[in-house]
Amino acid sequence: MESDSPNKNMQSESRGYKLLLGNILVLTIFYLGVDFVLRRWQITTEQVLLWGWGGSVILLMPFFVFRKKSFQCVKQELKHSGKLLTVLALITVIANLFFIWGMSLSGSGPAVLLENMQPVFALLLGVCFLAEQLTFRESIAALLMFGGVLLIGTLKGEVPLSSALAITFSSFLFAAHSFLIKRHGQNMKTIYFAFLRGCMTAFLILIGVVVMKKLQMIPFPALLILAVVYTFGILVSRYLFFEAHKHLPISKINLSLLLQPVTVVIGAWLIFGDPISLQKIIGATLILGGGYLFAKSKKKELRKTPQEC
Repeated sequence: MESDSPNKNMQSESRGYKLLLGNILVLTIFYLGVDFVLRRWQITTEQVLLWGWGGSVILLMPFFVFRKKSFQCVKQELKHSGKLLTVLALITVIANLFFIWGMSLSGSGPAVLLENMQPVFALLLGVCFLAEQLTFRESIAALLMFGGVLLIGTLKGEVPLSSALAITFSSFLFAAHSFLIKRHGQNMKTIYFAFLRGCMTAFLILIGVVVMKKLQMIPFPALLILAVVYTFGILVSRYLFFEAHKHLPISKINLSLLLQPVTVVIGAWLIFGDPISLQKIIGATLILGGGYLFAKSKKKELRKTPQEC
């Protein structure tokens, strides 16, 4: 029986990597799809958010609201996590505004590279509010990643500094989002939680657009693309990502996610003809290298932590 244990662990790990690969591919479709809409139709940031989140919620509604069992689960999750969902929806709206606006200025490749600052901000939040300690290696990793942001943020004619700052700030907000889930969302039912978060986010965006009197229709092909890619981004990628946590340690997940910017940058180069300059390569190397060092540091820290019986 003991000999079966290594095989089961290998099968579980293999499933975890397949889930992560699926998550990376799904998010690549999301980033490139949004980038395509921004370039093709020059749609404003608030319209992208409104029709992306709103269209996705409309597509998902039949599966969560019109089925009795699913609807009961949705109501239970809303009752259980209503306050957390409201706060997260507000953070999501603000973070998405900065991220999509930044992407509209720089393209999907640099945007996803800059978004890799999230682990650093999550670490800093942990140091400030969870009494976690910042190691020397993690400090070096943070400095490397900030250096990469500075390089990419000064790409003349390609990435305006305002875009780099906007996306970096959105990364901080997304890290705060993850921090709150880690601290208060232990008992959530992931798929229903993700749907409710999407509904609340779409509702808040709708209110903002109506108040600003900027509600308008967009071309149907753009609406359809946004609805589909946001469905991938809101629900499918989150499901795959959270499921991967059941099969892989967090250190391996962080290392694997460093592939995400690579797939998006290559996709933007193939589809949109975005240049891959030496400065972008150096900046990307610093960000990804810092992320690698950060993930390895966390892995080493986990090995040193004594295991409970």
